[in-house]
Amino acid sequence: MRSVPLRIGVIGTGFAGSTHARACIGLPGARLTAIAAATVAEAEPLATELGARVAPDAMALCASEDVDLVVVASPTYLHAEHVMAAARAGKHVLCEKPIARRLEDARAMVQACDDAAVRLATGHVVRFFPEYLRAKELLDAGTLGRVAVATLTRGTLSVGAARAWYLDPVKSGGVVLDLMLHDLDVLRWWFGEPTRIYGKRLTGGGALDYALATVRYEDRPIVQLEASWAEHGGFRTSFEVRGDRGMLVHDSRAAAPFVVQSSAGDAGAGVIPTPTLGETPYRRQLRDLTERLARNEPPLVDGREGLRSLGLGLAVLESADRGEVVPWTVPA
Repeated sequence: MRSVPLRIGVIGTGFAGSTHARACIGLPGARLTAIAAATVAEAEPLATELGARVAPDAMALCASEDVDLVVVASPTYLHAEHVMAAARAGKHVLCEKPIARRLEDARAMVQACDDAAVRLATGHVVRFFPEYLRAKELLDAGTLGRVAVATLTRGTLSVGAARAWYLDPVKSGGVVLDLMLHDLDVLRWWFGEPTRIYGKRLTGGGALDYALATVRYEDRPIVQLEASWAEHGGFRTSFEVRGDRGMLVHDSRAAAPFVVQSSAGDAGAGVIPTPTLGETPYRRQLRDLTERLARNEPPLVDGREGLRSLGLGLAVLESADRGEVVPWTVPA
């Protein structure tokens, strides 16, 4: 077990970076030491708020002697550069999703961390959201019986209003790699690896980006996914999972955000009151990682998991571009 606090440096001060940085504060066994952004001026307000020093740039942060874990929350197209710099410096890494924009970059990142004998975690934080975790528990317990159909949706306002690089699909992958990727990772976690994918995408040449995907398994279930940057009411998630013995319903805007329906009676906790959680999913994710590092255990969601979920997202984009069903093979 580690006897001194794990020292954490964060690259990026957008939503993800600032959220990760704030999750460090008061975390047992960990301490936020440094923050870097595209410029020193961008890093200063968050660093001042949280009592951390400002690193001159991302590369300087990776090389810092007072950093043991680098949280990479820079724009997607910079992930590979920053993760591999951290690995070369002997630092563990938590990389925001998507792990990279290109599959070959993700492979190189995983290899670099393996070669340096450091841990690489991917920030698929939805696995730490209580509704999705409870669904996983009920699915594993067979509460719903044989699952036939699942639908998952995720939407928000256009993120391009805050960060223009999102609007460049070469840099970001658009709404599929920004939003849908969360639910693609969830369905892999819930159901395993699918066999084929069909994607459709509508882009408005600017902030509008909307995507649908049908994901098929060898037998069941059929999964429908929807992702949108045109949710004018703000951020929203939902899912429905139907089996021959019951059904799960989640809607983040509902008064009861998670409900179990079962003809056999009470199938478990019917409501999870997310607004009253004492620990955010981002903090839970970081706590889980720091505890695993202290025990010298691999991350719950490692770099290879990030690579596989990225591959599924890229398959949706390929299908949408080609206008046809594409087979899914788990990337090595």
